[in-house]
Amino acid sequence: MVHPIVKKTAAALTIAAITASCSNTGSAPKQPIAEAPPVTLKIYMWDAIFQEEAFQKLIAEPVKKKYPNITLQQVVRGPNAQPESIVTSDDNAVDIIMAWNDVLVQFQDLKLLGDITPDVKKAGLDLGRFDAQVLDGMRDGDKKEILYGLPFAQDFYALFYNKDLFDKFGVAYPKDGMTWEDAIELAKKLTREDGGVQYKGLDPEGPEKLGNALSLPFVDAKTQKATLDTEGWKRVFDTLKQIYSIPGNQNTISNHAGTVNRFAKDKNVAMYASHGVVSGLAQSDVNWDIAQYPSFKDKPNLYGMVKAYALCITTTSKHREQAMQTLQVMTSDEVQLAYTKSTAMLSALKNPEMNKHFGEDLPLLKGKHIEGIFKSKPAPFVAQSTYSGKARPSLEAKFKDVMAGKDINTALREAQEEATKQIDALKK
Repeated sequence: MVHPIVKKTAAALTIAAITASCSNTGSAPKQPIAEAPPVTLKIYMWDAIFQEEAFQKLIAEPVKKKYPNITLQQVVRGPNAQPESIVTSDDNAVDIIMAWNDVLVQFQDLKLLGDITPDVKKAGLDLGRFDAQVLDGMRDGDKKEILYGLPFAQDFYALFYNKDLFDKFGVAYPKDGMTWEDAIELAKKLTREDGGVQYKGLDPEGPEKLGNALSLPFVDAKTQKATLDTEGWKRVFDTLKQIYSIPGNQNTISNHAGTVNRFAKDKNVAMYASHGVVSGLAQSDVNWDIAQYPSFKDKPNLYGMVKAYALCITTTSKHREQAMQTLQVMTSDEVQLAYTKSTAMLSALKNPEMNKHFGEDLPLLKGKHIEGIFKSKPAPFVAQSTYSGKARPSLEAKFKDVMAGKDINTALREAQEEATKQIDALKK
């Protein structure tokens, strides 16, 4: 950890200069140490995770306290601040990028990211403080030798359930350690029509989330070819088919916000398995709790692959040293503890004290079974391709065909062919 800049008063500097002059007769007096020049660093935020007040309290002020010469300014992604604008406009030039590790490929394509290993070594930063699995989610290359950023915070997967529906139908609450087979059997007891309302037992939010638990990519990052016609995706399709084939339990695959609303606002879903759900519950009166995320039998205690915010220094930054100092403060024990206490995000550090204080300042989490979160670990992260977003729709469309009666093998083969055509067209 870099020590803070020591400020000396004018009097102290004068005394030091006189002393040096007397003790070094015949030599020029030593010059006083100059204060570090002021620097304003811009942080590009992929999501608006901080209101300005929270940004100042949790990030800007701790950095200013440690390094008085550094001022931070956040730039939130929006219509006038897309990733492309960072490289096309000096006004939008940023020093640090804070984004999910699975979207870093967009900044790689723009040549904004590079290996920060030299910066880490120069600063003397101990990478052993970070959770190794999460840190690997920041790496790339054949041997994971390229470090694009430091992890700031990580999301988690869990099984969120509506306690009122379990009580209504006299079914025991879900337990930690369930397999997908266990969850499916439980869902059958909760999927029913009552009072003109169709209640659904389980919503796993489509192929992507289950595929994440098996570290399945849509596109191979090296070859840039679709990877949909595989045994892994076949297993995902088979599991989803079992879930959606429960009479009355077929859910329309939509965006993440749509699935959160089915659980939090419509309140007709008994169990919802996903990540990034807690924030969507803040404005809901659903009576919910948490259980451990279901796992595949041969992948016990494993949920979706690493999804964490990465802190990256841009290749265009003119203040790499100050940017690295900022990253050190943001990943310090003090800032990490304050953040994990006040949000529903896990710390990226392996310090067990962090999890003990997870969400303790959030009334929303009071009395919830958050212990279930920590019984699983994230699956290993696989490198993403810039074409991944083009292959996913093909996969989801073909799963709908499976639910309409198409053979899984045929559906995946067709998904592969369609995705390949789209990727080839984009390459041209």
